[in-house]
Amino acid sequence: DLNRTITVDFMAELPTIGSWAFHPLVRSLQIHPGKLYSAEYFAQNLNGHDTVAQAVPNISPSKAAAYFHKTECFCFSPQRFAKDEEKTMPVRFIVDPSLPTYLDRITLSYMFYDDSTHVGAKLIPTLNSRN
Repeated sequence: DLNRTITVDFMAELPTIGSWAFHPLVRSLQIHPGKLYSAEYFAQNLNGHDTVAQAVPNISPSKAAAYFHKTECFCFSPQRFAKDEEKTMPVRFIVDPSLPTYLDRITLSYMFYDDSTHVGAKLIPTLNSRN
């Protein structure tokens, strides 16, 4: 729909566990529903060792999520990083033209988790069994 313009904002968040550089390369795009677009995120492993990370997406407002379709995304699978490795990772998406007309701004954000966050969860039962 070339008669309609939507703003897509990109955000990145990091949990307190792990040490990463992580941010979108572009803060926002003006897009037309029905066309394929691409954006990139930068990540660098600052943990001091090889590791694996997983990005978890969130789309706001929540009503827009059903109309936002990722065709390729670094969030689809865990990302392996060597010590100090940096990557530029793409996300390709289409916003469905049937997006309600009152929605003219969408935010795509990612929480980027280091694999070590899962280690803590696995240790909890072991720690509890010592008590």
